[in-house]
Amino acid sequence: MSKVLRSFYHNLKEPIIICDFSSKNSQPENKIENLNGVYFNKAFKKVFSDVFPDAADFYNDIKILKKLDNKFYFEYYLLESENLKTNSPLKDAFEQKRNCSLYGMYQKSEREFLYFLIQAFSLKKYRIVYFYDVTREILTEKLTKENEQLKIQNREFLNTNSKAQNQAVKLALLNRISTSISKTIDLNDLINTALKELSIIFGAKKACFAKKKADEEAFITEYLYPSVSGAENSGTGEILKYDKQTTDEIFDNKISVKICLKESENSTEPLKTPLNRIIIPITRNENLIAILIIFTTKKNIEEIEKELLLGVSMQISSAITQAMLFQEVSNKKQEVENALTELKETQLQLINSEKMASLGQLIASVAHEINTPLASICANNEILKRFFNSNTPFDNDTLEILRDTNSIDAIAIKRISNLVQSLKRFVRLDEETLQAANINDELDLTLNLLRHKLKKDINLIKNYGELQPVNCYPNMLNQVFLNILMNSIQSIEKEAEAAKTGFIGEITISTEIKESSLFVKIKDNGSGIKEEDKKKIFHAGFTTKKVGEGTGLGLAICKKIVEKHKGTISFESSAVKKDGIAVKFTEFTIRIPV
Repeated sequence: MSKVLRSFYHNLKEPIIICDFSSKNSQPENKIENLNGVYFNKAFKKVFSDVFPDAADFYNDIKILKKLDNKFYFEYYLLESENLKTNSPLKDAFEQKRNCSLYGMYQKSEREFLYFLIQAFSLKKYRIVYFYDVTREILTEKLTKENEQLKIQNREFLNTNSKAQNQAVKLALLNRISTSISKTIDLNDLINTALKELSIIFGAKKACFAKKKADEEAFITEYLYPSVSGAENSGTGEILKYDKQTTDEIFDNKISVKICLKESENSTEPLKTPLNRIIIPITRNENLIAILIIFTTKKNIEEIEKELLLGVSMQISSAITQAMLFQEVSNKKQEVENALTELKETQLQLINSEKMASLGQLIASVAHEINTPLASICANNEILKRFFNSNTPFDNDTLEILRDTNSIDAIAIKRISNLVQSLKRFVRLDEETLQAANINDELDLTLNLLRHKLKKDINLIKNYGELQPVNCYPNMLNQVFLNILMNSIQSIEKEAEAAKTGFIGEITISTEIKESSLFVKIKDNGSGIKEEDKKKIFHAGFTTKKVGEGTGLGLAICKKIVEKHKGTISFESSAVKKDGIAVKFTEFTIRIPV
């Protein structure tokens, strides 16, 4: 290469390598191994000082070229190459026979990279490689792309942040309202709390709750916040109707927002200033039941706020539904309690009525029991009267007669007193508390009232066990015993009438405590219970007696009384053959937990 040309390249500002591929062969291959020499200009030494030692010659130092080659990497390549994966940018630039351009990345130090546009062309036997520093352009382009990417990411972040903030506001509002309305299950408190919270959040001039009118597209106000005169719920009862668009939105469960001059279509007086009217539908089982109405000076209601209000609507709808259900359950509970109280009163009246009916059947027997000792007392009084009217002095015989008379009178009076006492105890109607009672004594009390009926051809067998006092309602149990015993007596009388002669009635009463329960068994050998009547004898109104003789309530009431004691009443009744004779019996068993 001429000195002029070499001087020209030597003083260029950009790094240049000139490779001499001259050879004895007419067509030498452009291989680094075939180089006869390599030339570097001043700019090359300055830019690539890390591979160009100060002592090196500007010419014919192939080691520098190899070092340089090891530190270059492909960035972009504008030509196709079969050896793209194995070749380096410099090697390709040297060995190509045609002109080429490529971008290469040069690692100058551990963290410093330079980018070059490498252009190579051939000039006779020389291969000239020109390095143009595009580091600033590449970095600027990269920074621009990174900046654009950062802007996109920043916009996405701001958008996400805005959504997060809106979501946080929404959650805070829902939480605030949820917390407020969860403090009460009372419907009135709940609605007033919801109106108050929404009014505070939206700076409402007025808020109200209106219930949907049945079978109409209209509403009637029930709650106002703040109330017109300061009194709770004042100014309610106003009918509200809306235009078709608003009505359709409400019934489609959508939030309706509209700047209006009147509260509703049928309002007679306009608002003092235009207000934004927000209507929030309240549903129950997807059916519209009411609306919340907010009047605010806030001009714009964002879409996110509508979504927020829809969430509030769902929250309040759920709470109001629960409150309504609770109120309905409370009302039903009160109705059931009232019905139960009435039932208890009716039951007590029936028990007392049946008791008085049973007592009416005993009147003749009780009267006879009183008349017998009373007649004895009257006869003795006549005897005493005669003694007193005669002026006969009292001798020993007279005194003995007087003593016998007095003794008879004392027994008679005691019988009358016991009978009256038994009658008095039996007719107790106000015994409402549990009492400790000996059931054997209570059975004897009942039997005392039935003494006259039991005398006539009826054997009474008492198999009483050793009983401890039992907590019960004694007067009620006495009624059970009386009812069953009277049925037994009537059954025996019926059987005796059918047998004509030779029939002896028998009633056996057994008591015992077994397996933590009191058992009372009353058995008779009367006519028994027909098979078709067995399933009906405890039914109210069922009776086998003639009209006027029975109410049909006796055994039904007995069953209720025993169940009141947490017990059970059952019976057996059958007719069996014994030595060719039909033997009938009925046995009632009363079991009461001790």
